[in-house]
Amino acid sequence: IEILVFVTAVAALMVDLFMRREQVVKVLTWVVSLGLVAALILLYFIDVGSILFAGRFVVDGVNWWLKLTLLVAGLLVWWMSIDNFTQQETCDQQIYSPGEYAFVLLSTLSGMLFLTSARDLISLYVSLELSTIPLFALTAWKKRDLLSEEAGLKYLINGALASAFLLFGIGLVYGLTGTTSFSQISAVLNIQPAFWLAVILLTVGASFKLTLVPFHMWAPDVYQGAPTPVTAFISTASKLVGVSFLATFYFRIFPHHIDGSLAETLIVVLSVLTMTLGNLVAIVQEKVKRFMAFSSISQAGYILMGFIGVNKLGMSAILYYMLVYIFSNLCAFAAINYYERFTGRKNIGDYKGLSQVQPGVAFVLLIALFSLAGIPPLAGFTGKFFLFSVAAKAGYYWLVVVAAVNSTVSLYYYLRLVRQMYIEAPVDSNERRPVSWPYRLVFTTALLGTVLLGIISAVYESIFNGL
Repeated sequence: IEILVFVTAVAALMVDLFMRREQVVKVLTWVVSLGLVAALILLYFIDVGSILFAGRFVVDGVNWWLKLTLLVAGLLVWWMSIDNFTQQETCDQQIYSPGEYAFVLLSTLSGMLFLTSARDLISLYVSLELSTIPLFALTAWKKRDLLSEEAGLKYLINGALASAFLLFGIGLVYGLTGTTSFSQISAVLNIQPAFWLAVILLTVGASFKLTLVPFHMWAPDVYQGAPTPVTAFISTASKLVGVSFLATFYFRIFPHHIDGSLAETLIVVLSVLTMTLGNLVAIVQEKVKRFMAFSSISQAGYILMGFIGVNKLGMSAILYYMLVYIFSNLCAFAAINYYERFTGRKNIGDYKGLSQVQPGVAFVLLIALFSLAGIPPLAGFTGKFFLFSVAAKAGYYWLVVVAAVNSTVSLYYYLRLVRQMYIEAPVDSNERRPVSWPYRLVFTTALLGTVLLGIISAVYESIFNGL
């Protein structure tokens, strides 16, 4: 699958190199779409339990679901990007060099896919860098936009800092065990002060990816400055990489060393700080993408609850919630990208009367926001229920109460945007525009995922039974 995705990336670059410019976007649309759909089909036929490269690359139940979620995110983001390749009324939303953009996007996606199956410290870190470095370029893709350039620079600096923490932690693990193989590390590792330092450094490094407080500083500026499809990709696929990286250490390497220990306390503290700060600061935001940035930060706090106890139930809840989160968040960003692309409006107040002008787009955004807030019977509610259950079964009832209060607070700021769309008078009643087929695909797919995952419990059962 990883090779197929990278071959598709090279094919996209060749299309941009040899095709006439007026045909590039049309051909690229089909090449990348077919490549990612083929990867999804191939994933279905892959045997769970496959082992390659002397155990350094493994496909099991956990990374099978991670790969599925990443491929879905990549496909939806690609469809979301297609209309941004053409010149529209708002020039600052155009994405230039579509072939190069597709190559970089698919390169980072292939790195993410490699990372989920890595069973060696070296391959894990190389995959992490392959999945991260192209994102710096994507963030600064709008080279004529100062905000995009600033976002790219901030992302680069914070990414380098996170890599330093991770490398230090990985170095300590290797120094303590003398091996880079996950299975051997778990067998020979002994608890000592250097071990706890390694756990803290690795958690801090992954916290940058997951936008955990206080390592979230880069997120609002990067979300605001990057092209909206790239912002959507960072908020979903990149966050999934952080989850995968942290799960690798907590569930595969350290499971017998950290249960009920200092590391669990660290996870609980980070979870409370992240969900609380994210929700409170989101209340006062006026820019839509900054608002979504702090929403994404708060969601990371909920996700972290699945790491409590380090067990099969927690991993199942995390995988399910990430699948739910991908659909809900991309559903919201697709609607935001659609509206911003035509109007250039970026504030929450600019969404006044959207339900009267574009009722379909307003409805899609409404469902996405309600899912992120955890309103039943949407998928966001079901996902949060499973995460809260993990904390409750671990005895952290007070954490469940804190998370429930935070969910109530989040409903307030999500309703701010809903109020603008459904109660306020429209800014311009002549803004009705047809929805192109790429947006229809994104809206339909994400909306179905957001609704059906909340109703059909078989998906969670399949995840739990497959681990």
